[in-house]
Amino acid sequence: MTTNIVDGSGAGTRQGDPGPSGGLKRQYFPELQGIRALAVLAVITVHSAFTGGLLGVDGRPGDGFGAILLERVTRESLPILFALSGFLLYRPFVLVTLAGAARPNLKAYAWRRFLRIFPAFWLVVVGTLILIGGDKVTGFWQVFRVVIMQHVYVAGDITPGLESTWSMATEIAFYVALPIMAWAGHRMTRSVADPVAKARRLLAALFVVILIGYAYSAYSHLPELGPYPVQGNWPPGWFGYLSIGMGLAVLSVAAEIRPDRLIGPYRWIARHPGATWAVAGIVILLFCFSPAGGQGTVDYPPTSVLLFDQPIDLLITGLLLAPLTVPGMRSKVLSGLLTFGPLQYVGRVSYSMFLWHIPFIYIWNGSLFGAESFPLLLLQVMGSSFLTAVAAYYLVEKPALTLRNKLGKASKEPSTPVLVR
Repeated sequence: MTTNIVDGSGAGTRQGDPGPSGGLKRQYFPELQGIRALAVLAVITVHSAFTGGLLGVDGRPGDGFGAILLERVTRESLPILFALSGFLLYRPFVLVTLAGAARPNLKAYAWRRFLRIFPAFWLVVVGTLILIGGDKVTGFWQVFRVVIMQHVYVAGDITPGLESTWSMATEIAFYVALPIMAWAGHRMTRSVADPVAKARRLLAALFVVILIGYAYSAYSHLPELGPYPVQGNWPPGWFGYLSIGMGLAVLSVAAEIRPDRLIGPYRWIARHPGATWAVAGIVILLFCFSPAGGQGTVDYPPTSVLLFDQPIDLLITGLLLAPLTVPGMRSKVLSGLLTFGPLQYVGRVSYSMFLWHIPFIYIWNGSLFGAESFPLLLLQVMGSSFLTAVAAYYLVEKPALTLRNKLGKASKEPSTPVLVR
């Protein structure tokens, strides 16, 4: 859910006739909750491995093949979280275009996004400024930009303990852009009656967005910008992963409407969900031997490495998420793994776990570098982040979410609209 880390409540839906379905209902996707939990656990693991010296930095290689494998497995964690946002939040808008559903209530959509994201974020900002980074604050405007999640746009505004929250700016940008993108997609498909043909047009438009993000990423990795430029964390470079999720929303809705006409590779994925994950695993393993280099390290990649890596990252993200989005079709193995009770609970509190894990690295180690024991640090950070996230969920997140009904009804569980059959 952040980077997103979102609950998938999406937009409130006005009453209306969604064409062939006769109505909408909200459906909980437990597998998506499970993969969100795995993604956040992977984020915490890779950051702890960096602090513990397992991963290479500043030109130093990683600590053996284990470091390479860990980096290649966990590097898709943030892309998965972005793609989940794209899928869950775009799906109500796709229903409008492909199924004739009533337009989402944008006021409710904005209100719910605000309540899902900001209260827990403000809690970690206050806690971090008090416990860790207060002495790095240079003035009111720096704090203000952090509070409104715009600190990513000014170099040096991210205070110690809040390093991972740069992704929140991408989430906010996506929340604002999504209704506009949905409107544009709806307009460009108005002349087409067939829902599958409409879906193909939407997918073509999203492919253009992916290309734009790819081009921007190439720009943000130009040598003249130096390592870790502020532009590298700006939203355009991450919209490709959001578009992967949006594309899966299009495929999923189209499959609901016309299950007899699944589009392209989605047909094979629907028939072989477990094999799709096996293919993803093979790609990840081969990625460990990338000819472009950079595996097992956390250095800011040069343009050549970025151009080679990003299409593979997009592919892996799509392969891992796609089988979980096919309507009515699930792999027993994947469902058994991802619906495991403790993993579902981690998914419920995963947003605050994501927010708090970097502050706890500072608290346990004193800095982002030089931990003596990666396993010990991982245990400390994982445990303290989880316990704090549980408290934050019940004291801040859950009470805030109860206010969502002030503008339209919302389900208690993370869910998204689907067609009534």
